[in-house]
Amino acid sequence: MLRFRNKNRTQWSVALVAIALLGAASIAGCNRGGGQTESGKSASKDTPTLATAKLATQVSTTTLNPSSIQEVVLVTGALNSQNDVTVGVKLSGKVQMVFAREGDVVHKGQIVARQDPIELQVQLDSQRANLAASQSRLEQARVTLRNTQTTLKWTKEQTEVAIRQAQAALDVAKQQSALVQNGARPQEKRQAEDNVQATKADRDRARADLKRYQELYRQQAISAQQLDQAQSISDSADARYNSSVQALSLVNEGSRVEDIRRSQAGVEQANQALASSQSNREQVNLRRIDVENARAGIATAEANVKQALASLHLAEQAIRDLAITSPIEGVVASRLAEPGMQLSSAKGDIMRIVDLHNMYFDAVVSETQYSRLQINQSVEVEAYALPGKKFHGNIAKIFPVANSARSFTVRISIQNEGSVLRPQMFASGRVVLNSHANALVISQDAILDRQGNGGRVFVVENGIAEERKIVTGIINGNKIEVLEGLSAGQKLITSGQTQLQKGDKVELVSGAKTSS
Repeated sequence: MLRFRNKNRTQWSVALVAIALLGAASIAGCNRGGGQTESGKSASKDTPTLATAKLATQVSTTTLNPSSIQEVVLVTGALNSQNDVTVGVKLSGKVQMVFAREGDVVHKGQIVARQDPIELQVQLDSQRANLAASQSRLEQARVTLRNTQTTLKWTKEQTEVAIRQAQAALDVAKQQSALVQNGARPQEKRQAEDNVQATKADRDRARADLKRYQELYRQQAISAQQLDQAQSISDSADARYNSSVQALSLVNEGSRVEDIRRSQAGVEQANQALASSQSNREQVNLRRIDVENARAGIATAEANVKQALASLHLAEQAIRDLAITSPIEGVVASRLAEPGMQLSSAKGDIMRIVDLHNMYFDAVVSETQYSRLQINQSVEVEAYALPGKKFHGNIAKIFPVANSARSFTVRISIQNEGSVLRPQMFASGRVVLNSHANALVISQDAILDRQGNGGRVFVVENGIAEERKIVTGIINGNKIEVLEGLSAGQKLITSGQTQLQKGDKVELVSGAKTSS
């Protein structure tokens, strides 16, 4: 019963309050409809009544103080590594070993895989043998050149000597032939005549002596031996005289036909010997050709050596290429081959290696923001997979051509501190375009009738709402910079302003804030 009574009492209380409110509303409605006072007259406008008395509007305010604001562009994109490479084989062949797996850290120049060297080793040995043979042929060509040069020198010297000797023999033969054909000279004739006279005188004297000795012998004044000596002297003188006479006769008669022919034959033979010696000069020319051919042989041999050496270097390089090295320092992202696999040079990927130190992401910006971005502008980057961690970046490249959506791509490089960022992570960035310190910054919710960079707000002065027209600047999210219309220290109405008119009384609710 007690509970029932309390319940009824509560219901009666609610009903009484409702009746009172309806009565008050009826009275107010009569007054708004131009109701009259008890005297029958209309109530005066200046007379304060319950109908005309307007209550103060409750508002919230914030005190304006200088603060900083940044104009930013928000961008998003996927992370990528600046060094993301796939290493593979240069030559077709079998994989012998693979030294790294996914997640392993590899250094620049480190061998990550190796191919089987058996076939290329055979080619290398063959090229070494080919080089040795080419070098041997080159040495033989050099020896041939030295021999041909020696032969040329000897042939040239012997030919010149033979020509000089043949020329000298021809000159002698011509002189002898001239002597034979021309006969004795006048001096020789005089000499022969003088010889005849001298021998004649000797003969006459010898004959005279013989006669005297004969007379003496008859007189037995001398011995027979002395007579014989005188006879011998006389005979010798006769012989010398006869010989001189014959010699003079030969000188006077000239050379015989046989001697002339013999001398002419000697001249002809000497001419032939000279012609033969001169023809040997062609042998000199042939030896010169041999020398030139030997030089050409050396040039060919040297070219063969160079070609063999180049082939050897290629074979050695092929052996070195069997060791696959990492071109960068990074982490193995995927292992694409296993030992025993036969790979071709066209499709010979071994593994993918990613450098985690230098990252970037390609962000997309609208065409209205594109013109305001510049190279090296600072960017604050945050990866969605790592909330709360921020990374510093810079704009490295701005792509000059828009895509089909009329958006531009901006490449932002990132400092991957701790190497926690990974390729293909989704990230966002804040590009700081402009920054103002000591600015008046308010919430955009406080602005009424905003159009472009203008609008109006209400401030509180002595409990009255005062309207201010403002000019705005930088916008950052819900925050906006006020360039004109407000000053520091003023109390800006931040809630309730939509119900205000200029000059309305306001009542501050508790919890007023300070703008900073």
